[in-house]
Amino acid sequence: MLRLLSIRWIPVRNMSIFTQCLNPLTGIATWEEKDQDYDYHQEVARSAFADMLHDHERVEEANVLDIGTGTGLLSMMAAKCGADSITACEAFSPMAMCAITIIKENGFADKIKLIHKRSTEMTVGKNGDMPKRANILVTEVFDTELIGEGALSTFRHAHETLLEKNSIVIPNSGTMWAQVVESKSVCAWNRIESISDIETQRILIDAPLCIKSCSGAAAVHDIQLSRLPHNEFKPLLPPQPMFRFDWSGNTPLQYDDRVCLDVSPINNGTAHAIFLWWDLNMDTEKKVLLSCAPVWEHPEIKNLPHNNVNFNELADVIPWRDHWMQTIYYLPSEVQISVNNNVSLVGYHDEYSFWFDIKNGPILKIPNYDRPICNCCTHIAYSRTRIGQLNDKERNNKYIKALSKKVKPNSVCLCFSDGCFLGLAAAQLGAKKVYMLETNFLSQKTIEMFIKTNNLGDKVEIISKDKLPPVNMVDLIFGEPYFISSIVPWENLRFWYLVSQYSSRVQKIPIAATIKAVAVEFKDLHKIRAPLGVCEGFDLSSFDKLVQESSDKSDSPVDAQPLWEYPAQALTLPFTIKTFDLSTNVHDQKRIQISDDVPILQSGSCNGVALWVDWQLDSEINVSCGPTQKIVPGKRILWDRFTRQGVHIFRNIKNVSCTDILSWSFVFVPQHGTVEFQFKINTRKQNKNG
Repeated sequence: MLRLLSIRWIPVRNMSIFTQCLNPLTGIATWEEKDQDYDYHQEVARSAFADMLHDHERVEEANVLDIGTGTGLLSMMAAKCGADSITACEAFSPMAMCAITIIKENGFADKIKLIHKRSTEMTVGKNGDMPKRANILVTEVFDTELIGEGALSTFRHAHETLLEKNSIVIPNSGTMWAQVVESKSVCAWNRIESISDIETQRILIDAPLCIKSCSGAAAVHDIQLSRLPHNEFKPLLPPQPMFRFDWSGNTPLQYDDRVCLDVSPINNGTAHAIFLWWDLNMDTEKKVLLSCAPVWEHPEIKNLPHNNVNFNELADVIPWRDHWMQTIYYLPSEVQISVNNNVSLVGYHDEYSFWFDIKNGPILKIPNYDRPICNCCTHIAYSRTRIGQLNDKERNNKYIKALSKKVKPNSVCLCFSDGCFLGLAAAQLGAKKVYMLETNFLSQKTIEMFIKTNNLGDKVEIISKDKLPPVNMVDLIFGEPYFISSIVPWENLRFWYLVSQYSSRVQKIPIAATIKAVAVEFKDLHKIRAPLGVCEGFDLSSFDKLVQESSDKSDSPVDAQPLWEYPAQALTLPFTIKTFDLSTNVHDQKRIQISDDVPILQSGSCNGVALWVDWQLDSEINVSCGPTQKIVPGKRILWDRFTRQGVHIFRNIKNVSCTDILSWSFVFVPQHGTVEFQFKINTRKQNKNG
């Protein structure tokens, strides 16, 4: 599986292009010939319009001006309702062409005029894009952060240039809600904490002060908050309407604004983070509300009595959205909150983003507080998932336990992993010398800070690929394994390629890796790939064809997803695809091609296969990036929260029963580092007949 690094346009006879690709297993960059429209297909396949249109609650009737029309759905709804004239604009070229086709196929070509521009580039008047200003606007230019796609500038320009005064605007207004919480679980995604030996309670690795005090990454942390266990956070303040946006034009929209709310706490605790979500009032009477609130604050749920409420089950009831999730914002520092003292919750926003602060007591004047940025490099070097992984105490303890068995006072160790603190742990456990391979500059800077903070400069040395220690010097090679370039779990088999430079007699951790899988029924995740067909009575099959063709040319059949956010029940028992002996030399391995069948044990809609890797550290200790509890067919699977699993989503979803089987095949070519999976549902009778 190759990973695109960049595109270089190189003319060849058949008008192809070459793309530079990184093989995440071998670490080697190669050139791969692609169709001349590869980048076009990749952009279309990843545009993620489909899952938004599966969300029927967000579709509202409108006419006249449709900004960001996408498939043209809202414009066609307006035409069906009898709009006198409809102008739709779409800047994304593939979607604009697709919309023209869909509008024609549905019989509205003479009623809808499509402008292939951004709305902010449109003109009004003679020879303009519209002969006169519109009096009704419908648009969806919102993202998880509400204003991150430029909603403020879009609406301001529309009111200034494209709309009559007092026009009908759908949606009419929006509100950004904030809730301050205490949560150690949430903190795990933001700051790297000290690492201790659980058995001795001794701190092995202390985190640098600059990391502990860093305000974190400015990038929004989008997440399906409804799937966060309700017992893992404590609300300290009731949800607050931080910012209200009047899309109707009656109140001017500000690109930069700040607000301070005086709030009475509802619980004592430490303020760690702020949960954020938004809602839209679709009409002026506020009778139609579209809410992105998490389950415990969703309008359809929050009025229910909360005693003994199973929010995980209730989360299955509210509308599912992957295009509009909730977000977590991390406070610049922890703040102690008491129910006896009011607090000042301060919010800021610029044209595209929000940030927050909280103070005890009243504030007479809202202070200037610039948007926080990472000044420690760590939040730029590592993803939030990776930071959470580094804070996983149970996982760390397994590695420390395995290292403790192998590290001796005279041990010379070599660590093959990116941003791995095991090298420092090995030094603290008594190793004579630890060499750490770091290929990422920002990750290297982070490790250097940890080395300095823990006074390990004489025992730990960061090296480059061309300065690996001689074979006869190394006693132990270890890794998590983890590499920044890896996306799906098995791409961390790059560890195998690196250790193969050394003799098989050198001790290694881990000693084996097993790719495992299970057939599942996703409750919602499959919708990101599911065809639309007919939506709201309109044929959108041309859109399905466009996305499918582009996906075939640009997407891997297996994607990476944080499956703990996406409920799924098991339809089979977990099964092993392949176990690799990491003590052998990967270059001595021949091409592997295997296949097998797995019986379906639970009736359901088989819409996907989940894949993960188990790493065997030694004969007793195993680290999994998959399920955290035993998989039982018919039951919901609980997944590791700090890794992403591999997901194969079936295009043709089938209802299955115990008379069916999942047929699979696996191909691994060690010389090229290519990995391929194929999955298919068959009946057992068909399988026996071949």
